[in-house]
Amino acid sequence: MDEHTPAFGVPAPLRALLAGAPLHGGSPQRDLYCHLAYSWPSLVVDDRLGLYRSVGDSWAMAELLTGAWQAAARMLDRRGRPSRTAMRTFHTQLFALWTELGRLLALRPATDLYFEASCGFADPLDDLHGRLTLYCSMLGEHTATQALVDVSWRAAREARPIDDDAVALYAVAFGATVLQGDVRHRLSAGTDTVDVVGQWREHGREVLAAAIKPVAPARSLPSHVQAIVEARKAPVDDGPSLLVLASVEHLPGTAKNSESKPGAAVPSTPRGEYATFAGRRLPLTRVGDLAAARAELLAEFPYAAGIVDAVLRDLAGRPHVHVRPVLLVGSPGSGKTRLARRIGEVLGLGFQVYSASGVADSTFLSTSRAWSTGRASIPLQLLKRLSAASGLIVIDELDKTASGTHNGSLLDGLLPLLTDDAARFFDAYVESPVDLSGVSYIATANDVTGLKKSHPALIDRFRIFTMPSPRRQDLPALLRGVMREIRTERGQDEHWLPDLDGEEAELVEAHFTEGGSVRVVRRLVETVLAGREALATRM
Repeated sequence: MDEHTPAFGVPAPLRALLAGAPLHGGSPQRDLYCHLAYSWPSLVVDDRLGLYRSVGDSWAMAELLTGAWQAAARMLDRRGRPSRTAMRTFHTQLFALWTELGRLLALRPATDLYFEASCGFADPLDDLHGRLTLYCSMLGEHTATQALVDVSWRAAREARPIDDDAVALYAVAFGATVLQGDVRHRLSAGTDTVDVVGQWREHGREVLAAAIKPVAPARSLPSHVQAIVEARKAPVDDGPSLLVLASVEHLPGTAKNSESKPGAAVPSTPRGEYATFAGRRLPLTRVGDLAAARAELLAEFPYAAGIVDAVLRDLAGRPHVHVRPVLLVGSPGSGKTRLARRIGEVLGLGFQVYSASGVADSTFLSTSRAWSTGRASIPLQLLKRLSAASGLIVIDELDKTASGTHNGSLLDGLLPLLTDDAARFFDAYVESPVDLSGVSYIATANDVTGLKKSHPALIDRFRIFTMPSPRRQDLPALLRGVMREIRTERGQDEHWLPDLDGEEAELVEAHFTEGGSVRVVRRLVETVLAGREALATRM
């Protein structure tokens, strides 16, 4: 025996006994003796005061435990198998102990029971009462057998599906319920007890086996359906994610979409178009190194440090990137749209620039397929294209939106997308609520005076920042940013298209005016590059 093992052994927990584990020593008296010694060591050394304190300062409870200990000890002091008279006496004592312990436990204040339940505290006296219920049932006491049904269900409810004993516990509880607590009083081999839970477990398994139909072998799926199934199984890396679109099964047509025209780039029905997108969680962009993001943005927009800091400050401590609605207001050419795009790129968000200039309808919000043509909302299209739950939409020239409302209004339609309602936005094309809460919005405008009068509710949903114009000392940063954009557009790197040298930069600076436009700087750079390339062809 290990030196750390108690002298009287370690009894199996009540839950294990209900699942089929044998009693310690093979009899109720040996199991009770071992359990009492293990749970209340004060009984072993006859420490009455310690026992009194361990049962909530209750002398009645301490006397009851002492009586149980002595009854079990007297049975163990007998040599050989106990006589029928001794077993009948022990049976009577157990039933009296069970009855009195139940009465004392019922007197506990409701506040104590609530405290124990809310804190997850298991009172060992409740466990002892459950064991006595089991002992009395095994000895043929009908009242205890009926009470054991509730004990079995309590253990089954506490079991988790992944627990090894969950199936056995549920089988006992189901069997006890179907049999209404009835048992056949046949004694277990070599003992004076009846295997109550064993009979219930056996019957419960038969009932469950009859109730559960065998699973038919899986049929092979068409290739297009299999592709959808595999797409939905695709795991998302550990991190935040969203279920953007739950299902398109309610829509007519098929996932394969046999109605698609030959050579069509995409299926012609919403169900076919969004079948592989729906029903799976999509990743949200994690917040990365904000200090590095700030340094990168300020290297290109040193004159917009206040805006950059305000946007990045909101992301500190967040699990995923989400920019609260921002409206950048400034003069033409101040770099508003460039800054909005770069914020998305630096933060790792895929983005879409949507020009609001002249828009006279609400197709931004989706078009019902009841019309001759239909399409999903711009945010949902973006997320589908990115296969992600995060994205950025740059709404350019918000102040130049058309004022007509015959076919709806973009300005009115934007309202729900800038609030918590975005998490349950109803897209008319897929005819289903979609979660667009992962989409961020940055709008630009030259002036918002008119919008404040005509759409105050919309403007109130944006954080408005004034976009400063670039200063002369910001020119080196502007030149680096412009050259980066030109290289990206041309598909060249710094080796083939290096930054402007000193003389070229001075030439641009000579034509740059304080508070100038970024677009003017771009045209100046393109002119210098054209001159550089013209000279290169002559050499």
